[in-house]
Amino acid sequence: MPIVFLHCECGCSIHVYVSKERFFKLEINPLSWQEEYSEKVRSEKIEEAKRFSKRLGAVFIDSGDSDSISCPKCEKVYSVFDLKK
Repeated sequence: MPIVFLHCECGCSIHVYVSKERFFKLEINPLSWQEEYSEKVRSEKIEEAKRFSKRLGAVFIDSGDSDSISCPKCEKVYSVFDLKK
């Protein structure tokens, strides 16, 4: 499950979940990870990532179908597609 760790210019630490389909796009065959990506497993992994972010004092954001996310502290907007660079 791709979680991108982003440190905003304002100092806010953000953990962004991006679905495998969106993160890897055409780089992998999505059929190869069907079992791991079941809805139950996916939701459990997201909950685990939220708990981990909270322990680190970071903000967790599920990017969903959005092409951008914004920092909850300063509202700076980041493109989801630029996060893997």
